Amino acid sequence: MSLPYSAIVPISGVSQTPAFDTEKQHMLLAMVNPLIPSTVKALEFTGITSFGAYFGQDLPEYKQVQKYFSRLSKTGLAPDKVIVGRWFKEASSAFYKGAKVTTSVQELKSIGAGSFNVTMDGEAFEVSVNLNSITSYSDAATVIQTALRTNSDGGEAYTGASVSYSSITGGFIITSGTSGTGSTVAAVTVGTTGSDYAAPLGLLDAELSQGANAETFSQFCDRIYHANTAGFSITTLETLTEEEMQSAVEWLQTVQNGQTYNTRVRLVFNIHDLTAAESLQKKLTGSTGYVVCYDPKNEYVNVLDCSIAASVDYNATNGAINFNFQPADGYTPVTDLGTVTDYQSGQTNIALWDELAQYCISCVYSVGFGSQEAVYYGKGLMQGSFGTEDVQCNEAWLEQDIQVAVMNAFDSLNKVKLQGQDAVDLISSLISPSFEKGKKNGAIAQNGTLSDTDRLNIVQATGVAAAADAVANNGYYFKIQDLTTEDIAERRVRIVICYLCGGVVNEIRIINNIYGA
Repeated sequence: MSLPYSAIVPISGVSQTPAFDTEKQHMLLAMVNPLIPSTVKALEFTGITSFGAYFGQDLPEYKQVQKYFSRLSKTGLAPDKVIVGRWFKEASSAFYKGAKVTTSVQELKSIGAGSFNVTMDGEAFEVSVNLNSITSYSDAATVIQTALRTNSDGGEAYTGASVSYSSITGGFIITSGTSGTGSTVAAVTVGTTGSDYAAPLGLLDAELSQGANAETFSQFCDRIYHANTAGFSITTLETLTEEEMQSAVEWLQTVQNGQTYNTRVRLVFNIHDLTAAESLQKKLTGSTGYVVCYDPKNEYVNVLDCSIAASVDYNATNGAINFNFQPADGYTPVTDLGTVTDYQSGQTNIALWDELAQYCISCVYSVGFGSQEAVYYGKGLMQGSFGTEDVQCNEAWLEQDIQVAVMNAFDSLNKVKLQGQDAVDLISSLISPSFEKGKKNGAIAQNGTLSDTDRLNIVQATGVAAAADAVANNGYYFKIQDLTTEDIAERRVRIVICYLCGGVVNEIRIINNIYGA
């Protein structure tokens, strides 16, 4: 008699080879840099070296990204990545970004008369050049630009075209004279008149970028959100108007498929003027999921905030943090009022501290006694339902960790049942480890004291009388909802999650998650 197959191949609902990992909460930096092509949704850099190699070092973002990567948390951790997305603040022109030129200037001079073919805005054109008189790559760019602009039949794409040699990329960049989505380029091909210049100039393998329309900052946020990057803290070094920030926050409050955007990403604003920061907060009372950093010294405190979030290790015991008393080495505290006239006029450090806290504005501050002083970032306050930055960061991590666990199950299992107790058990086995991890890393508290209102809200959300005690004693409770006809048609499971936030007194979070396959 043969062995039963179950003795050899055990049936398991465990994801054996995870396809996805839960990542840190990386900064997503919006840049207007023209070197970023429209063909990429976003760029990822794992250190300042790769960032500098792509953009060079002579731009404001370089120094700030360097500070982002170099800052260490209290446990010695630094961010793993920065995600960069291009914000098309103005309409962009299509362009060719040539490969690094390996042909020397002298070799280009020796080619003599030659050509290569380009196509801009659908119009093909053979560019005839002779580089025998150039003394640099920049000279070559000037000759090519002149040749392009002679094509009056090609329209503004050619007559307004520009050509430059980039010391950053080491190649030539040809930019169309038109802009917007109607501005297009097609691949460079080998010239047929005289010698070929396409290959020697590094244009044969040029990266193509099509034109793009101008977009608002909130439109950028929406686009980059749907591009599904690994970014969490959306910020920029560009100056934003109050209207732009307000519009972006309003976008953040929207809901899609039962999930609020603000659980997935957050906005981090940098404001130099205190009056402007307070004006924004007055208009956004009740909104949540965003941070206002007061930065009168123009040190880009928003990048510091993003670095703190990106350095949290949720895999470590007590890894979750709060956003107060975070080291801010290299930054200037705003609490530097110390003259007699300051204090006599009522401008004291404690008064400024209370004012910032009143409007939920974060800053770099100093704490001291006599000549002793330490510089920190805080308080990490946030308007609306989250209340503090750590609540939002922890919730975003928890939701992502659950989503990764479910996705890995979908990836490894041939079929995930929706109905019956075995389906409930499977879903429970997938998501329970995330909650236990949250208790271990401090994102979820336990043995808490709940108010009568908290208890009522939990019971109403779950329909289970014992759920409130479970949250108080164990830190969390989740309920897999009974399937509706619509759920079955959509192949989805709805889960109500209630948990007690770590580090926040009596802060209950209730989330409605939908997972389907």
